[in-house]
Amino acid sequence: MATFTNTIINANIETTRLATGITMEYVLHGPADAPVLCFIHGLGSNLRQFLPQATYFGERYRVLLLSLRGHGGTSNPNPATAAGYTTSVLAQDVVALLEHLGIAALHVVGNSLGGLVGYALLQHGTPQLHSLTTFGTTAELHRSRFVYWGLVGSVWLLGVNGLARLVGKTGSRDPAVGPQLERLYRQASKAALSLIPQHIANYDYTNVLRQATIPLLLIQGEHDQEINKNLTSTLTALDAAVQAQVAPLAGAGHFANLEQPAAFNELVDTFLTQLRTVEQFAGGVVCVSEG
Repeated sequence: MATFTNTIINANIETTRLATGITMEYVLHGPADAPVLCFIHGLGSNLRQFLPQATYFGERYRVLLLSLRGHGGTSNPNPATAAGYTTSVLAQDVVALLEHLGIAALHVVGNSLGGLVGYALLQHGTPQLHSLTTFGTTAELHRSRFVYWGLVGSVWLLGVNGLARLVGKTGSRDPAVGPQLERLYRQASKAALSLIPQHIANYDYTNVLRQATIPLLLIQGEHDQEINKNLTSTLTALDAAVQAQVAPLAGAGHFANLEQPAAFNELVDTFLTQLRTVEQFAGGVVCVSEG
């Protein structure tokens, strides 16, 4: 099994100009005839967050890693305005990349902002979407303006590097994960970090979940406190969905794929195996996201 490192990933990165006007970086690795497994990160991160998953899944799946606009090596919209960073627009970028690569089916596993991109795909009836898994994501959130402006203010006060240091110190209980988060956040743009939060501070996708007809999985990190205290309506909506599962993950916080990679990989692997067993996975792409 090949172990993916930043050096290996960087050597395999490709870029393409999408129909949405964004130049996106991505990595597509693995057997050409294998099901595609795509990972989407969350706010401040980029495709490099998923090195443990590229290593684990890379021999059995065609792994697709991508960086959302304004993150990693993916460009910002020009001009960079709030309208250019909605979850709907981010989802359009993902669909444009899939069309560019000729990918006809999509299973999304999303973390935080990446999960919201998955909800947007679901809301718009994206035909490629065959299942959705989220971690570190709630389907409904209503934060006060003070919290929102506090976050935006910290970006402008601390700058990207200062915010990266803060996230590195506070983003995870695992001391080994902090430095990884800091490196990831240093590669995000100030525009993305300051303009995306207004779109993820107040939203409600619970009706979208209730009406979903595709398989859904929510991975709930034990220590993801800010998300867990806002999950009640999400869990209720999932209970009403046709096919939905909730899987607790002990010892994990917001960045479960980095904090408990073995257990996280097993949960995703088991879910995908179940889909293949019931023929939900045939010819599909699996996409995992963060935020």
